[in-house]
Amino acid sequence: MSGLIKGTDGAAPAEGSASQTTAVAPVDETPYLLSTAARLMQQHALAAQEEAVTYEVKNEDAVVAGAPIAKAEKSAPEHNEEPKVRSLDVSSDEAFPTLGGGSRKPTPTHFPSGWGAGMAAPMANDGERNRESATTSAGAFTPAVQGSSGQSTIYLLPSQKRPVSELRKTPIELVKDIMRGTSTKIEMQRTSTHTTVFIISGTELNRQRANREIHREMSARKTVTIEIPAIVRPHIIGRAGTKVQELESMTATRIKVPQLQASNGPAAEYDDEDTIDITIEGDEYGVPIAVHKINEIVAERTITVTTRISDIPGELYPFIQGPHRKFIEEYETKVQRVQVPDYFYSAKSQPFSPPSGPIVITGEKRAVQELRAEIERKVAEFKAAFHFVLVPVKKEKHRFFTSNRGQLIHEVLATAGCTVILPEGAKADSLIVYGPSDKIPQGYQEVMKASNAYQQAWIDVCKAYLSISGEPKLPARDITRYLDHTGEFRSLRSEFDLEITTPSGDDLYDLNKPCVIHIIGKSTDNVNGARAKIQELYSRLTPGHILRFEVEPLHHRLIVGKDGRGVRRITDKFLGLSLLLPEGAGDAEIVLVYDGPSRDSEAISRSLEELREHILSLVEAQKFDVVEKIITIPRSFHAKIQGEENTTLNALNPASAHVHFGAPKARPGRPTATASPDDEDKITIRGAKANVDNLAAAIQRFFASIPKNGNIPIVAEQFDYPTHLSAQLIGAKGANVNKLRAELGVEINLKEGQGEIKGIQVAVDAAKRKLESQIKEHLDKATERLSIPQEFHSAIIGSGGNSVRRLETRYGVRIMFPKSGREKDADGTDLPTKQDSHEVIIKGAKDGVSKARAEILALWEYEKDKSFTATIPITGRGLEFMFKNASKEIKQLRDDSNVRLDIPQRDAVQKDEQTVIKIRGTEDEVKSAKTILSKIVKEAEQTTLRTIIVEKKYHRSLIGPGGQTLREIVVGAGGPDDKQALARTVRFPNQEADCNEIVVQGNSAVVDRIASAIEKIVEQKKNQITETVEVAPEKHRHLIGREGSIRKELEAKFRVTIDIPRQKPGQTNTSPDINITGIAEDVDKAKDHILEMVKEPKSETVGIPTRLHHAVADCGQFVYRLQRDFNVSIDHNGQHCPPKPEEWEPDLNGSLPLITDNEEDASQCFTWEVGESDTQGGEEGDFPWVIRGKPDQIAKAKAEIAMAVALAERQSSVGYLVLPGSSKLGLIIGPGGSQVEKIRRDTGCRITVPRSQDVGEPIVMHGSKEGVEKAKEIILGLVKNGDSNGRGRRRGNGNGGA
Repeated sequence: MSGLIKGTDGAAPAEGSASQTTAVAPVDETPYLLSTAARLMQQHALAAQEEAVTYEVKNEDAVVAGAPIAKAEKSAPEHNEEPKVRSLDVSSDEAFPTLGGGSRKPTPTHFPSGWGAGMAAPMANDGERNRESATTSAGAFTPAVQGSSGQSTIYLLPSQKRPVSELRKTPIELVKDIMRGTSTKIEMQRTSTHTTVFIISGTELNRQRANREIHREMSARKTVTIEIPAIVRPHIIGRAGTKVQELESMTATRIKVPQLQASNGPAAEYDDEDTIDITIEGDEYGVPIAVHKINEIVAERTITVTTRISDIPGELYPFIQGPHRKFIEEYETKVQRVQVPDYFYSAKSQPFSPPSGPIVITGEKRAVQELRAEIERKVAEFKAAFHFVLVPVKKEKHRFFTSNRGQLIHEVLATAGCTVILPEGAKADSLIVYGPSDKIPQGYQEVMKASNAYQQAWIDVCKAYLSISGEPKLPARDITRYLDHTGEFRSLRSEFDLEITTPSGDDLYDLNKPCVIHIIGKSTDNVNGARAKIQELYSRLTPGHILRFEVEPLHHRLIVGKDGRGVRRITDKFLGLSLLLPEGAGDAEIVLVYDGPSRDSEAISRSLEELREHILSLVEAQKFDVVEKIITIPRSFHAKIQGEENTTLNALNPASAHVHFGAPKARPGRPTATASPDDEDKITIRGAKANVDNLAAAIQRFFASIPKNGNIPIVAEQFDYPTHLSAQLIGAKGANVNKLRAELGVEINLKEGQGEIKGIQVAVDAAKRKLESQIKEHLDKATERLSIPQEFHSAIIGSGGNSVRRLETRYGVRIMFPKSGREKDADGTDLPTKQDSHEVIIKGAKDGVSKARAEILALWEYEKDKSFTATIPITGRGLEFMFKNASKEIKQLRDDSNVRLDIPQRDAVQKDEQTVIKIRGTEDEVKSAKTILSKIVKEAEQTTLRTIIVEKKYHRSLIGPGGQTLREIVVGAGGPDDKQALARTVRFPNQEADCNEIVVQGNSAVVDRIASAIEKIVEQKKNQITETVEVAPEKHRHLIGREGSIRKELEAKFRVTIDIPRQKPGQTNTSPDINITGIAEDVDKAKDHILEMVKEPKSETVGIPTRLHHAVADCGQFVYRLQRDFNVSIDHNGQHCPPKPEEWEPDLNGSLPLITDNEEDASQCFTWEVGESDTQGGEEGDFPWVIRGKPDQIAKAKAEIAMAVALAERQSSVGYLVLPGSSKLGLIIGPGGSQVEKIRRDTGCRITVPRSQDVGEPIVMHGSKEGVEKAKEIILGLVKNGDSNGRGRRRGNGNGGA
């Protein structure tokens, strides 16, 4: 809706100045308010942008804004004449003779009855507007536009205004009164179309009050008559007239309700069909609200009825539904509910089979009757004009039409006016197009077009499990059920815009059938994408993710719990696990599925087993003994015992024991048990023994009471009930009565304390018992109001409402605490609440209320003992820093003590606003907590925040290696030494961020010192120099160290930055230049130290027999140890290494240890071969080893090399040990190679452990014969100990031997 357009940019004019104002009436939003001529007037006004005369009332003295306005007021203060304007006069009869105009007196309007569920609330329109349709919008008559903050705009169109002669004061005086009474500022404007505009400024509540007063004083009066059921009259009036008075006060209307007293004598008694007229008098704003409120009461109190239409052919159902069920939506605006079953299939050889069920209409009685007549009238027209034709469409494409609730069939119905029916039998490869004769050709074309537009794919998901032992259909079935249960298929349908159909019934459960998933869609890419996703899901969920076990079917409800809460509690506790209960009532199997993050099979199996044990323990704690009894009654009487929709059985079976009639029913996918001829006469009852015995006896008595002619008589039984319980027994919209009717098949009529039940005797008796139980329950109800200070309410309610829910469950009561928000009326005014802020209300049975009251009072007394309180003042700014810096300490305080801390939310308090932290508990607890919190608050209040702008190139220098420089800055300034606290104190921007801001936070004195230190360092950095030192690239690693450790150490020691070029793999031309940046003095010291480090070390050459080179080097391991232990480097003076001498190797192909299913000590499953090693053969001469380093270290390395040569000379044997798998190698190597190194030292052997994970790779040992045998025994001992400790355990077998 357009509002007022002020000036040229939409801004409000300055206060006290005249303004150019154009009123734009809400033509589009309230079309029923204006005649065609009046709307034309508004369009002219909008096009011309007329100048309006503005009346602005500022205070009691009516200070007028602008001279033109003052002149207008002076010329016509009493008669309220319209000011003259220079623009087009669209109200002129001469210029526009067809516009009409003038105000009329209110004309009473009569609304027809339309109550009941789903009814529309009629609006109060007068004059010719009464011919327009009613609307439910209570505020449609006078628009109120929310403007900028603290401002509302109201429009009064000419037809909505009360004549000036009927006003009690002039408009300006009325506005003054409203301003004084509502504490608002009101600007009144009038356009050339005579629309009056009110701009109201003030608080929201005061604006709403002013809005109401303006309508009450100035909008046109009107009278509306609505028709309602007479039986609702008491609820409109209320006790002693309280309800009607409340409505009149809320809407500022007068509501006239006819007297109950008949004109000729005693009080009138109304039937359900009787109606009365209620007259409402008021203004344009209040009358529609009153009408709406009255219709709400009628809707709540009108008893609904249900009717079934069973004689309509099923092929006509789609035309009653309408395209995309549009007609049902229209019907449900008149009644509460309309159920028309889908009709997609015809199972008979004739064209059409009967529908799956009747059409069911629920709602107010008269509306239901009218709708039934309308539907039957349409059906008569359809039967006379409809025909059908067969369309050739292959059967595999039929599912296209029925997928997604028959979406495609409804599209054909919407486009061509025909429906599509799927036949069976001889016509299986065709579809039936049914509808009006002239529409059938178009329907034929639409069906052919649709059938050619879809693609389809099939996936037999059993193939995902062909490699497992056992039947692959079992996991395929369970995973399919799981994916259906979790909505995975639904998500794929939405993601790829297609239909996915999963098997069900026998197709799902028969182990001899495949488990085929059908995918149907228009896009080949989408179909293929969905298929790939489905295959991925099934490959991820392996049989190891499933666990099946059985629980007595009648005990399943112990797992499910009330409203499924039990299952929700289980899945909330066991995350990643799902529970699938059987679909059949007699099936005992429960399936557990794991779909969590773990991929470890043992962890998955353990999780499934834990859930199974939990479920079995739940059942064990609550289970009852289940018995089974079979009684024999001729099959011809079974239907009478069941009754229509099991109503008679419900009456006989109040304990809900499980009952099965006739021969045992085959479960899906399982063969039918062999049945004897007498099985059809059997009735099987299962449940708790007492319930089974009672039901069996009741069925026998009922069977004996059936007359010989088979017609069970209908009886009527009257009873009395307390009149004041009528509403409770009927229920909201008749819910309670309707439930009993549906459950027991009886008719129940309740009126003024007299009740009647009609039905067969057992159903009448059952209904009467239930009603008497309800009456007793209502009479036994009590209400207790406890006065408990509001600060104790949260303790009684408990965390998340746990405590109060426990009380409600234990004692069967309802406990109500005051609501934090308040309800508002139509004007937005707060309504008086029925519960005081300190009041706790308990409702329920008297005994339960009494016990709950005692427990609540005891809890209150306990809390009072812990009601010592203390407060700590804090500002919003301090609160923000406290949450940032001390949340961990506050959590620790809560965990370590029993105090209750009430800390305001930081976003609920302005930075400079003062608030308090409340502490509650015992005296000592409060005192201790206050001491801790006071310190935290003091630190938070003293915390300041400063932003320092530092070029990003200096950030790294400020942080320093490993954060050392930053730590020195913060600790030196008196700040914290803790790593996390350091990070909070000084925050640098992310490396990727284009930001130079460093944020420093903490005590103001500390922040000042940190900022000063940072600025000093930056200033020094600005005076830094950079020098370059040339260092051979091969020596760079001596300056870098492991993970940069040496470089970091140098930078920290000399307070410089060292930039060493990176050597990329394969790059031979790495720059030798190393840049050192820092203060000149520090740079010189660092440079001298680096040059000393890379100075060419002393060297010494040792000759090693060429034949022993490889034995000593030990694949480079020995050289690595020398470099590590003695800080020397080893090279060979540029010579290539000699070829490795040939060694004896056994043939291990035929003697590998076998892995079998036999449990056997893995230390006994190995292959061991020993041979001689020729250490004397090979190339003659010596091979040079050049040792570089410090002289003392060179000497130590030479001694170590001499020992290694002597050891190699003695290595005359070589042993090959093969273990049954690679899982044991980790035990031999040990952490960081420590274990294999120890074996080398203990045995003097050179040991090579294979790096390959291939089975059959040997562990090779060189040494003396005694040494290799000792090494073998140590290794096997490690493997044996590892098996006994459960590490690396694998089942296997092999041939061990020397």
